[in-house]
Amino acid sequence: MTHIRNFTPGPVEVSSEVLAAQDGPQRLHVGPEFAQAYMRATENLQKVFGTSGHVAIVPGCGTLANEMAIRAMLDVGQTALILDAGYFSTILKWAVEGCGAKAVMMPVPEGKPADPEAVRAALAEQKIDLLCFTHVETSTTLLQPIEALAKVAQEAGVPVMVDSVSALGTCLSRVDDWGIAVMTSCSQKGLESIPGLGLVAVAENAWPRIEAKTSPRGGVTDLLRWRNQVEVARDWHPSVTTMPVAAVHALDIAVGKALSEGLDARYDRHSTARDFLCDAMEGLGFDLLIDAGSRAAGVTGVKTGGRFNSSELVAYLVENHGLRIAGGFGTNREEVFRVAHMGDHASISALRPVLAGLESFLATQS
Repeated sequence: MTHIRNFTPGPVEVSSEVLAAQDGPQRLHVGPEFAQAYMRATENLQKVFGTSGHVAIVPGCGTLANEMAIRAMLDVGQTALILDAGYFSTILKWAVEGCGAKAVMMPVPEGKPADPEAVRAALAEQKIDLLCFTHVETSTTLLQPIEALAKVAQEAGVPVMVDSVSALGTCLSRVDDWGIAVMTSCSQKGLESIPGLGLVAVAENAWPRIEAKTSPRGGVTDLLRWRNQVEVARDWHPSVTTMPVAAVHALDIAVGKALSEGLDARYDRHSTARDFLCDAMEGLGFDLLIDAGSRAAGVTGVKTGGRFNSSELVAYLVENHGLRIAGGFGTNREEVFRVAHMGDHASISALRPVLAGLESFLATQS
C-alpha cells in the first residue's frame, strides 16, 4: 500500500515507535502489563493537561469524551452557554441537549476569538450552569483565549468545560491554574498517537459538583465509575470496560515521547511551524482564515480566494506528491484548505514538501 503522508487535523502521522506498539500478539486489558501502561499514560497526561486531578482514558473518541464530561457536569433542566465558533461547537450542543439540559449558543464573530467581556455579559444575563467551548475549533482553526475566558467564568461562579481535542499536545494547557473544571481530548491529534481513545481530565474541585448530580449518570459513561475503578483496581484492571489495548500502549509511548522532548520545546516547535506556514501562504498571495494571534498551533486554515476548489488541491497532492491535507468544513468546504502541523510534522522541514506541492499545483492553474 502506498504511504500517503497525513497533514490532516487527525488522524495525524505517527512515529515508528508508536506504530510498533500495535505489533505482536493480542494483549489483555487486565493484568500488570496493561495496568502499568494505562496508569503511566494517565499520570503523564496529568502533566500535559496541567492538572493534579484524575484523567480518564476511555475507549472511543474526543466526541464521546465531550459527552461524558458534559453529562457529568449537568443535571436535566440546567443550562449551558456554548461559544459557537464552528461545527464542533454544534457537537457540544448535541451533548448538552442529549443529557436533558438546555444549550444557549453565543455566536463568535468569524475569524475572531470570543470576547471575554461579551461572555461576562452573557453570563450575567441569565442563570448559566456550565460554560463550554472549543480550545481550538478544528473546522476554522481558531484558537480561543482560554485563560481569559475561564477567568471570566470563574468570577461569575460558572464551571468551565473545554474541548481540547485539536489543541492538547500542541499548545499550553493549565487546567488547574486556569480554573477549568473538565477538559477533554483524544489520542490521534496533537498527542501524535493512533485513533481509538478519548481523554477526560477532571480538576479535583469539580468532583463535588459531579458527585451532587441527581439525574442519571449513565453506565460506562459515568466518570465516577472511572475514577473509582482506578482507586480499587489500579494494579490490575484500571479501566471500567474492555479497552482497545494497542491504542493504550501506543498512547503511553506517544505521551512519553512528548514529555521527553519537553512540553515547552514542543509548543515552541508547533508555533514556529505554524508561523512559517502562515508566512509562506501569505507570500503566495493567500489570505489566512484566522487573524494573527488567534491561529491554532497545530492546524492552519487558508482561503482559496476563488482561485480553485479545495478538493482539487487535496486530490492533486495525494496523486502527485503522496501528501494528504484537508479541505474546508461545512459551508466553506471548497473555499478553504487546512494543513495540520502536529507531532513530527510540526517542523519547517516537514512542511516544505507541502509548499512545493502547492506551488506545483498553482502552476497547473495558470
